Amino acid sequence: MRILIVDNATHALQPLQQAFKDNRCQVAYVDNVLVAVKTIKKYKFDAIVVMDILTSSSGFDLLSALTLKYPQFIRIAVTQEEQQHKLKQVSHYLYSLPLSVDTITTNLLKVAEQQKKITKEIIVKSVANIKTLPSPPKVYLQLNAMLANDSTDSQKIADIITQDPALTAKILQISNSPSMNTGKPLSNIADAITKMGLEALSCVVMTAELFAYEPNIKGFSIIDEQLHSLAVAKFAATLVKPHLKQTTLLAGLLHDIGKVVLFEIDPQLTKTYFSNCSENIDNLALEQKVFGTDHCQIGGYLLHCWNFSYDLISVLLNHHSPEKLLTNEFGASQAVYLANCLLNKQLPHNKFIEHYKLTDSLEKLQARAERLSVN
Repeated sequence: MRILIVDNATHALQPLQQAFKDNRCQVAYVDNVLVAVKTIKKYKFDAIVVMDILTSSSGFDLLSALTLKYPQFIRIAVTQEEQQHKLKQVSHYLYSLPLSVDTITTNLLKVAEQQKKITKEIIVKSVANIKTLPSPPKVYLQLNAMLANDSTDSQKIADIITQDPALTAKILQISNSPSMNTGKPLSNIADAITKMGLEALSCVVMTAELFAYEPNIKGFSIIDEQLHSLAVAKFAATLVKPHLKQTTLLAGLLHDIGKVVLFEIDPQLTKTYFSNCSENIDNLALEQKVFGTDHCQIGGYLLHCWNFSYDLISVLLNHHSPEKLLTNEFGASQAVYLANCLLNKQLPHNKFIEHYKLTDSLEKLQARAERLSVN
């Protein structure tokens, strides 16, 4: 792995240099922003570690520029303050001083393989060539931050959402779909909050933002994809422990976001794909054969560009790879895989069923998935 460390005059990040070298990484260490920029132009890197306060600039400014110019980097920020919300917007990982060398080293090396999968040249070029891409869910992230504050009231949330009339209309459209509402039609955001609750509404906000534009892809329904993502999120969240519920909801909503981009890469390839794909079976191998990549890798790269954590990216990468899920206890990745299978009327892999002891409960889970599909 090739890593660039950008430090300041205090040289607080210097211990990382040796730690990365001890783990057989190629490391460049600089304490000047101009030298860092020249180094990046001259050499290829997989990751960058930056102090928040630099000699002639800020870590935020440098990482913001790199997010646009070199989106494939894993971006790590180290701050001298306990809370630096601004840096979270441009980094995958944020650490505070005093430096935890072992934690940073372990976490970065752990995601190295995932980063290589989602930043392959074919993926980066394909995404770069698409004129219209889904935008990161800014309102959802703002809403999620507010929900973490117990004193947040419904009116403040409604005020945030209604600032965007198009988003408001989209949210109400989804909220009134048969899968979300079987009662009286909802006419405003306040009604939606009262009827669905804040957690369900946040899911709808996320879905509305991600699918804000409706690409004209023959054979692909953006509305069906929205409703499927909501169903997977809701179902998967019921399968995990309470502390994993929010992550699982988010992962379920995002799990297929790569499809929206994949099917826009080349109209002719997309036509070939839909001519050969089949319902109720896993078509991932066909995606690889036709496009040279798949929606899991494309989705992972999108989340990488949006600075989501690699824990979440891992869920997207593996929700069609049950064999890679057997080494960990049942969590968000396993729940999304299982929910996606059952809602697509597919049987989970035998080893997955055996490993997580699902044989006795599988029939009940299938029945729950059937009810969600009907609704």
